Amino acid sequence: MLDVCMALLSDRELQQYRRFRFPDDSHHYLISHALVRYVLSKYTDISPRDWVFSESDHGRPEVANPGLPPIRFNLSHTRGLAACVVTLSRDCGIDVEKIHARHNPAGVAKRMFSEDEYGQMQRLSGHEQLEYFFTRWTLREAYVKARGIGISFPTHKLNFIVESDSDIKIDFDPDIQDDGGDWQFQLLPVSTGHITAVAIRREGAENIVTRLLGNDFSPFIHG
Repeated sequence: MLDVCMALLSDRELQQYRRFRFPDDSHHYLISHALVRYVLSKYTDISPRDWVFSESDHGRPEVANPGLPPIRFNLSHTRGLAACVVTLSRDCGIDVEKIHARHNPAGVAKRMFSEDEYGQMQRLSGHEQLEYFFTRWTLREAYVKARGIGISFPTHKLNFIVESDSDIKIDFDPDIQDDGGDWQFQLLPVSTGHITAVAIRREGAENIVTRLLGNDFSPFIHG
């Protein structure tokens, strides 16, 4: 069944697929890039094999097929989960992470999170601390990917206030030229054991309607 996915990828994607040293990495790449093509084809009459992509200066993939509406998308994958977000013309980013024990999450948070977030995380322990860490991490990644900026962005100058999965606000350090009212953030209950965060640029105060599309990719998924 993996041949079905491989038949969808471009020559360039297949070259990248073959460069991975470890089977899990190549497998995740194959499934996630086939997923993007399959999902995008739900919105147009283009077949999954015929999508053409270009890259921004920071490597963000964009639709390059001529004559289409301004479809935007973003992709993320981790062990056990691949996900993508699709919008019409709006900047969007998505990040998924598997919740797992990692070395020194507090040290990473001290460098990457705001002082308020770091203080809140330090008051937690065990699974609650890990869930807090990966929630703030994925929100940051989703925002940076939506803006199409590099990894050098000072994420410690972002402060997320999470009241619920759909009630998330962002405060910016004064020297970050952005407005929290221009962004909608959401945590999606895609899978237990994973955190999935989406960032979408909006116009005005209205939230953008989001919905999940589920597909059975189980024949292609292992591990």
